[in-house]
Parts: sequence; structure tokens; C-alpha cells
Amino acid sequence: MEIIFDKKAEKNEKVEKTVTEFLENVDTLEKAKDMPIYIFQDGVKNSYYIRCAITGKTVVDVVSLDARLNPDSGETFRDNREILITHNTFLRMKADAEKEREFNDIIAEYVTSYIPEKPLKIWGGQHRSRAIMDAYQEKKVSRYHGFRVFFCLSKEQRTELAFISNTSIAVSNDLFDRQLEETYMGPALRKWCTRVGLLKQGEDFPDVGAHSERITTQGARSFLVSYFKGKAIGDQVIDTELDRNVYEPYLCQTGAFLDEEYRQLTEKMGADLWTDKGLNEAAKAFAKLHKAQYDAIRKSTMNFKVFRMKAMVPAVLTAWAYVAGVLQAHPDRLKVHLTVPQAPKGLPDPLNAQEMSQFRYYQDIETYRGLGTRAIMKDRQRMAQVFLARSMDPEATLDKKLLNQAVNQFAALRFFAKGYTTT
Repeated sequence: MEIIFDKKAEKNEKVEKTVTEFLENVDTLEKAKDMPIYIFQDGVKNSYYIRCAITGKTVVDVVSLDARLNPDSGETFRDNREILITHNTFLRMKADAEKEREFNDIIAEYVTSYIPEKPLKIWGGQHRSRAIMDAYQEKKVSRYHGFRVFFCLSKEQRTELAFISNTSIAVSNDLFDRQLEETYMGPALRKWCTRVGLLKQGEDFPDVGAHSERITTQGARSFLVSYFKGKAIGDQVIDTELDRNVYEPYLCQTGAFLDEEYRQLTEKMGADLWTDKGLNEAAKAFAKLHKAQYDAIRKSTMNFKVFRMKAMVPAVLTAWAYVAGVLQAHPDRLKVHLTVPQAPKGLPDPLNAQEMSQFRYYQDIETYRGLGTRAIMKDRQRMAQVFLARSMDPEATLDKKLLNQAVNQFAALRFFAKGYTTT
């Protein structure tokens, strides 16, 4: 059959050879009817692709839903969304497929360097592909469906394809974070999280953090940046001035762009970032705090996710990491900070999540949702003051009294920072 490069596609022998290989290995309508195949080229990233039709029966044999941004990696971490097989939208899709509905514009990559027996890796249309496969396997329904198949992608092109294939309101920024991390930074952040206990062995960052109960890519990046920002400040502050400053824990940008502070940190420190002794000790201590909080709430009568995951809330995570950095130059306070605080009397959890959720300073608006709940700077600053206050006394708990004292201190520091005096 004839293979033709579109007039806006630059001729490429490698691409032409790979398309020929694809047509030899995968049955398509165009192949069956001896129709010409046109090779197109994307105008943004110059990626090559063809349009073709493939039956449900063939889809079962050649399609894999486990696409990888790095085909050369031996690790089998998925780089697209989880399949939501109980979601009403998918159930409707599956029912339509069983009634022989035709689906179109399923975006795939032809690549044989991993899972070679299933060379079509799906980047856009995972749920439609699953519905097609289920329809054939359960009802023997097989009709032609429209595919856009990409060839010979570079790492950058593959990431771009993953982004455009998953761009919809329903897609979380957490997915974009994970894809960017794997593409531009590699697996170092994930492996570090596994080593220090923030991820379990074999776990990956979630693609929808709100649906998961583990640290997100944004959370892990923010821990690193906040820690080192705190460390830089702590080296300049003497012991007597520690509690007289307003601190600014950092929350990394999330979504389709790599956070600049995180990028600069990784470039500056290189491989030394992942072996920093102080950072690793702090991260392991934070992992213990999270586990203690999670387990205490799970066994209590207040077993709500928002309480179980209190340590992972951005305001809490960034503030704790920042204070751990600040206190690197103040070892006595650091020793206290790195321990899991005792739960306040009569309460189950070290972070006193319920009391924090009910907390409201007299200046707070009526809709304030509680201490350490929102991700804005003021909440991150307040939580930093809470953890600093706790580090003054190894017997201190995060009870209502300490929370009030810390927030009062923060309010006073902000008041005078604006230029007011006592006269």
C-alpha cells in the first residue's frame, strides 16, 4: 500500500520505515482496503502521525493502557490517568460500545521498546479504549474505531502529547506535575520519597491528589524548596531572634509548568540534593509524623480523610519543612521539632486536627475554614509559628492554648512589620 507524506510534513525515512512496520504488524481498515496512508506532522512539536481505523478485536490484541513518558525505563509506572471503571461516564461509554458505537480520535503511540506485544500505547482515550476492549471481550462486539497514531517521538514530543491528550476540566494538575517531573527531572524525586518513607515501595505520585492518600508531586517539591529556604534564613538568625520573625514557607506552582524555584534548586544542588543529611533526617521525621497522625485518626471516632491527611495539607507540610530548615542551625530546637508531639490530653492525634479545623482568630472572616486548612501564604506563616512555638518545649502539645499563642505572636509580628510602633 502507498505511504504518502502530507504536503506540510517533511519527509523522514525513519518515520516512513516505522509506519511501514506498524502497518505490517497491526491490521487497519486502510490496510484491508489497500488505501493510501498519509503521514502528517504536528505544527507545534513537529510530531509525526497517521490517521487510521482499527477494529475492537485488533484493539484487544495490540493496545496497552500503560503508556510511559520514558520508554527506556524498566519501571512500570503509569504516566496517564487511572481508569475510573465505576464512574457513570465510563459505564455509559461501555454501554455505547456494546451497542456498536464508533469512537474516534483515540490518540496512541506506536512504540515497541516496552511491552512489545502491545505496541499501541494510549495517551488520549484510555476510557474509550477500555470500553472497546470490554465490548469485544464480553460481547464480541468489533467494529472500526478512529485512531491517531504517533511515531518516533522524542521525550519532549511525548510529554506534549500527554498534555494535549489529557487537557480537560476533569484532569487534575497533579497529573501534569507527575508527567513534567518524569520528563524533565527523571525519577529522582519519586525515589527520594520512597527512601525517606513519604511513598511506599512501588508507589508513584497520584494523578488526582484529592482522591488519594499519599504525598503529591507538588507536596514533595514544596517540602524540598521550603526546607532549603528555611535553612538559608536559619543560618542568619540567632537563637534569641528565632521567634521574632515572620517566615514564608514556599508552595510550588502546580500544573503545566515546572516551578522555577524547584528547578533552580535541583540545578544548583544536583545529585547532592538527594543525599543531604539534614534534609533526609527531616523528611524521615515528617513521614513519621504523617504516619502517627494517619494511624491515630484511622483508629478514632473522627476517622475523616481531612483529619487523617492533616500533615499533607500544603500549609502544614510547607511550614513543617520550612521550620525544619530554619532550625538546622539551632540543634536544641531542631531535636524537639523532629519528634512527633504527644497528642493533647483527651485527643487522639498529635496534630490536633479537629481543634485546628475549629480555630478562628478574632480578626478572621466568618468563612475562615480553620488553621492550616488553606494553602495561602498567611496560613503557611501561621503554621510555621505554631511549629516554632512547639519546638521551644519537648513536652509541648498542639493544644488550643499553644495554637492561640502562636497565632497571636504571628499577628503581633505582622502588625509591627507594617511599620507600627508602641508609641
